[in-house]
Amino acid sequence: MRPQTVLRLVALLVLLVPPPTLVAGTITGTVTTQAAAKHRRPPRYYLGPYRSGRGPNVREEGGPEEVVVFLEGIKGTFPPPTQGARMAQRGEAFVPRVLAVLQGTTVDFPNEDDFYHNVFSVVAGDRFDLGRYPEGKSARQTLSKPGLVVVRCEIHSGMKAYILVLSNPHFAVPDAEGGFTIPNVPAGDYVLKAWHPERGERSRPVMVPEAGTVTAGFAF
Repeated sequence: MRPQTVLRLVALLVLLVPPPTLVAGTITGTVTTQAAAKHRRPPRYYLGPYRSGRGPNVREEGGPEEVVVFLEGIKGTFPPPTQGARMAQRGEAFVPRVLAVLQGTTVDFPNEDDFYHNVFSVVAGDRFDLGRYPEGKSARQTLSKPGLVVVRCEIHSGMKAYILVLSNPHFAVPDAEGGFTIPNVPAGDYVLKAWHPERGERSRPVMVPEAGTVTAGFAF
């Protein structure tokens, strides 16, 4: 058989073979939490360029938006998103207080208060100190190591936030009502985890179907 004929047959076979079907399911569920009011520490700093804030004395923490739901056991290399994440400094607090990102994501830390802030982290993982900067300015940091990053402000000791850096993109932060959705999960058996910065971790096995939805819930 001539080489040209062989090439034509190969091309015909490629056209006849259907493309592989995406085998993936969706995980949905609800996270319930008991929120708690937290009293802000009194100001300790002088009223100068780096003066303390004037935020509310009491704020509520611990709701479902401060939980991260994520899958363990998924192998592969996942490129970071082209659009980074954001954690603002507003009302003498980090907003959001809990953030989840894929490793390699760049996080912006804009200052929305009319006084200086300083963003730093010295806990295991990505360590950084972005220095002091005023209202309207922002600093950024790329988080390349999976794990927990605890974010603080050197000027305001009561400011504290958490960034959970994950090795795969199959995670979600619940909305204000506690609902979450993790789409496009490869079919298989996994461990689904929910993490809260003060209340620890919950886990449960899940079997993701080739198509369709599996439901899971967590309570803190």
